[in-house]
Amino acid sequence: MTLPLEMLMYTCPKCKICTANMHPGEEGFLKLCPAYTRYGFFAYSGGGKCYLAQGLLEGALEPDEELAEVLYHCTLCRSCAEQCATDQDPTEIARLVRREVVEKMGGPPGDAQAVVKSTVNYRNPYQQPKAMRYRWAKGLDIRDAAKEKVDTLYYVGCTAAMIPERTHFALNTVKLLQAAGEDFGTLGKNEICCGATSYNLGAADVFKEIASENIDMLNELGVERVLVSCSGCYSVMKNEYPKIKRRNFEVLHVVEYLDQLIQEGKIKPIRNLDLKVTYHDPCHLGRYSDIFDAPRRILDALPGVELVEMPRSREKSWCCGAGAGVKTTYPDFAAWIGEERINEAKETGAGALVTACPFCEGNLADVIEATAAGMDIYDITDLVLMSLE
Repeated sequence: MTLPLEMLMYTCPKCKICTANMHPGEEGFLKLCPAYTRYGFFAYSGGGKCYLAQGLLEGALEPDEELAEVLYHCTLCRSCAEQCATDQDPTEIARLVRREVVEKMGGPPGDAQAVVKSTVNYRNPYQQPKAMRYRWAKGLDIRDAAKEKVDTLYYVGCTAAMIPERTHFALNTVKLLQAAGEDFGTLGKNEICCGATSYNLGAADVFKEIASENIDMLNELGVERVLVSCSGCYSVMKNEYPKIKRRNFEVLHVVEYLDQLIQEGKIKPIRNLDLKVTYHDPCHLGRYSDIFDAPRRILDALPGVELVEMPRSREKSWCCGAGAGVKTTYPDFAAWIGEERINEAKETGAGALVTACPFCEGNLADVIEATAAGMDIYDITDLVLMSLE
């Protein structure tokens, strides 16, 4: 096993800062690592992943189901990397160990294998035929970026396109771009998966294949920018695609673009929404990509919206629980993480939780429904659109 981070993994001093508490003096919501908080063993922490990597490198451990159980009970939220007292990145080390598990065991554990196979066979993780990718846009007049030149490609993403409860991400974005008079289009049914889920599950070869295909297709369009709704799509396109192949377009998340449009006066929120909200930072938008201020500026620009922050916010945000295959492979763990977040949101006194990622919204909405939490949940585009009507 050869890892580019093999020296860094030996720098872990077992200080457990990666599992750390925060906000001394606060009554609750102090923990930052979901896996360590839930299971309590050091192996589940970021530092623990470094020691597992060492064991594999030295031949003291072999990839097996027990090891996979520990590795995949992790959302790769990057909280450990944010907290780490050394120069290493425990999240990346955990991802590299997942690649070793996939290589030696033939795939990730449990139902996550079906996700990878579906991405290979259908170019989406949901085992949906290609023709179903554009059903959300039925009856809408949207330009086909493959047939005519546009400045902006709106890359919808698999979840916003194929999960009925999440299609409002796509519908809202199209309506807002049209309201701002933007020159944009989509790829319709020709859009394919960004590869983020396969990447996080450790299926490196599948990710490289998907990413390379996607970069070639997007480069050929000649667009200035690719606009995305999903924080996972955003992170992998912006941070990982350049490692695979040259990318000739700028990648923007919808919150970045809406922030610009509001500042330029192309979108003018006027309706008083009379809402007290709290904002959940998606891990791949926040810790992975440092997008913290844009969504908060948008909320500040909406009349009648009061933002109250949770104790764990921005770089210290608690994960939603859906990422890196956890929602698929270990749904009970995903629900536990999500319930922690909903309880934290309720403690702020806000009546609604706002986020900017279909994965986050999906898991948190499931928890709200299952626990009868009595809290509304919105994508930030929901509120922007409501403020225009």
